[in-house]
Amino acid sequence: MSAIIDLKSELLIDRSRIGNPYLQLLLAALGKELVKGSAWVAINKKVASQFELLSPFIVGQTRQAAA
Repeated sequence: MSAIIDLKSELLIDRSRIGNPYLQLLLAALGKELVKGSAWVAINKKVASQFELLSPFIVGQTRQAAA
């Protein structure tokens, strides 16, 4: 299962599958926790693009697809 699920205007991101602790913290600050204690966070795509959060995910997804 992917760490990112695209819901058109929002992204669901599994913070537990993100290796960078600073990126996990930023996602926790900017996103909305789906269920208390869950690693899944919903974040608006516009907010994600303003903070350039999408580029590390795209690079990681591309590396996995190439392997």
